Amino acid sequence: MTKLKWGMIGGGDGSQIGPAHRLGAGLDALFDFTAGALDHRPEEGIRYGKTLGLGNRAYGSWQDMLAGEQAQAHPVDLVTVATPNSTHFEITKAFLEGGFHVLCEKPMTMTIEEGEEIVKISHATGKICAVNYGYSGYSLVRHMKAMVARGDIGKVRLVNAEFAHGHHADAADADNPRVRWRYDPAQAGVSAQFADCGIHALHMASFVTGQEITKLSADTV
Repeated sequence: MTKLKWGMIGGGDGSQIGPAHRLGAGLDALFDFTAGALDHRPEEGIRYGKTLGLGNRAYGSWQDMLAGEQAQAHPVDLVTVATPNSTHFEITKAFLEGGFHVLCEKPMTMTIEEGEEIVKISHATGKICAVNYGYSGYSLVRHMKAMVARGDIGKVRLVNAEFAHGHHADAADADNPRVRWRYDPAQAGVSAQFADCGIHALHMASFVTGQEITKLSADTV
């Protein structure tokens, strides 16, 4: 089977999610990590990319990567966007319009309007824009979904879900330059960690029950 040529934007040296994506992509041998713009600092992104074997396809910016891959005889087939939340829309839009499939980290965009525009661009270009909810791929989660669908546990009336995440939980982590953006509403958005991590619990509840959330009741802090 021919491997898909895969590129990554973000996820550089010291990041949490970059190694997770690269490890996951390597488990089933379907992807060949070919190109990347791994850091907002050009020299660091190129340096780290070369340590991962990207050679001259380690780029200093996502703009350089887009132009560089479009000029390749055999460009990447898809890219992962693993950058701070506020950058997802611009990068995803550019790569979809540039002819690439995109796997975007959560949240796909900062606003509903931006999300709707991405959906329209995806349909117009015929390029896939996917968001990674990897926990729904676990065998036991899919077994749970099948049990609910068969009616093994009766009618689902309540789902209690939580996503525990100790990493970056302490405000002291705000001094870590690799995670500082998570504490900045301008970069993380008003939903902050919920849109980035807590959304997994929301998606799992919907995935397992086969139901979509239609109303919201919440307390403000």
